[in-house]
Amino acid sequence: MVARARFLLGPKWLLSHLFVVVLIVVMINLGFWQLRRLDEKRDRNDLIESRMDQPEVAVDDLLAADDGDLAVDEARFRRVTATGTYEDDDTVEVRNQSLDGSPGAWLVTPLRLAGGERVGVIRGFVGFEPDGSFAPAPAPEGRVTVTGLVMDPDRLGRTAGRDLEPLLGADGVLPAVVQAETSDPAEPADALRPLPALELSEGPHLSYAVQWFVFSTIGVVGYPLVLRRVVARRGKEVDDAGDAPGGDGTGGGDATAGNDTAGAAGASDDLDRELEELLRKGS
Repeated sequence: MVARARFLLGPKWLLSHLFVVVLIVVMINLGFWQLRRLDEKRDRNDLIESRMDQPEVAVDDLLAADDGDLAVDEARFRRVTATGTYEDDDTVEVRNQSLDGSPGAWLVTPLRLAGGERVGVIRGFVGFEPDGSFAPAPAPEGRVTVTGLVMDPDRLGRTAGRDLEPLLGADGVLPAVVQAETSDPAEPADALRPLPALELSEGPHLSYAVQWFVFSTIGVVGYPLVLRRVVARRGKEVDDAGDAPGGDGTGGGDATAGNDTAGAAGASDDLDRELEELLRKGS
């Protein structure tokens, strides 16, 4: 059996073995990567729930304009109130956003607080007009009280950090933004849609990890089985050639050599057939 399997040490077969080993290692690492993503998701969900359970406070009691990243990190996901007057002319559009499959932007309008500082409020989402511009959504006039969650601008993803830079870089602006949940008075524009609540699901990471580990197991168990069947088939071909007329070495040498050459040339075809059969049975 060992002698019959020596062809598996040929250059083409060694490349095949190396490819399968690398593929298995990659799939195992992808499985562990998904598990790490799951842990990160769970930690984030725990942080959100613990911060939202804390008492509601005024945003200017929690943050100041000269606070740094540490203060923002400690305040993120806290539920706060902000009372003041919107400065609608300084509204910023955070582009490349979507809601329920519709493309558009978030509208972030600075709210002037009683103490003179300003805080950016993510008022909601607007879609596109037929001419390609964003739908108009003027902010409520007069004194407004907003309740929402503190969000770290650097963790909003996509183009948010760049789009918010003109607002957050101005003097007297708090370093975080508030994602509005309620507004009193309410937003007057029908075109403005509120952002959904923060998602606290674990996502598909666990199922993805299981899939990658299943694929890895198929590779670890299935590939040696495929090789064994290829060796058995190759050995049967050699035995059949030996039983044919001239197979005793008295005139059949050329035929045997031809069979060996054909068997070596068809080795990759054998592997392909065995892999296809294994995958077909697995499905």
